[in-house]
Amino acid sequence: MKAKNNRAIWLDRGRQMDMNILYRFDHAFSWLIPRRCLTCKSTIKPGSHPLCPICYRSLPFQTNSCRRCGQAFNADQDYCGRCLHAPPPFDACFCPFRYAEPINQQIQRFKYAARPELAKALAVTLYTEIRGIGLEMPDLLIPVPLHIHRLRSRGYNQSWLLVRELARLLDIPCSNRFIKKDRATAAQTLQSLRQRKSNVRGSFSLRRPIPARSVAIVDDVITTGSTVAEIAKILKRNGVDYVQAWGVAHTI
Repeated sequence: MKAKNNRAIWLDRGRQMDMNILYRFDHAFSWLIPRRCLTCKSTIKPGSHPLCPICYRSLPFQTNSCRRCGQAFNADQDYCGRCLHAPPPFDACFCPFRYAEPINQQIQRFKYAARPELAKALAVTLYTEIRGIGLEMPDLLIPVPLHIHRLRSRGYNQSWLLVRELARLLDIPCSNRFIKKDRATAAQTLQSLRQRKSNVRGSFSLRRPIPARSVAIVDDVITTGSTVAEIAKILKRNGVDYVQAWGVAHTI
């Protein structure tokens, strides 16, 4: 049984290595391949955004959203009623898009269809909007970690790939060595807010001291904020003064 388990571990590691090689190959030789818009497949100029101008303008931009939790709401205010009465442990949230077509399709391919190379396109899109509104820059970017079982199954942590690309664009340090997911949790899809909070409670831990006072937790999609809230609690308990949650998209 032990030999079988060891073989499974090496197969999992091999799959992760294959994903990393594919990801690096795409980066190294992308300039040799004619560039096409990710959505409409029209030809775009080298060095331009991965989406053509028409498709970029068609993205589902957030209009009114709470600065604290990122949830969309119909009011000309900075904060929603829930955050005024019971704010989350993170201090700010920024998700420039609603989780709707076509951005949701790209995220799903990135996350579930073994398309790690899409990290660059999503990071550039997020970077463009971050620079556009002049967000306060953190000292450190960290991803939402995956449990080892989920990591072996998927082959890569999509949040970490996104963080690495975004950190390079913003020229900010990043690391996946501070927060660990200790317990495998059920998928958050279709769970209520209360169930999501209960599902992730106590599932993360600190691996080492964090040498930063301001941190941004980055994920591809933020829904209720339960996951980033759980990580933010750990960061705040361990000396981080200001925590932001950044995502490409926020569910409606």
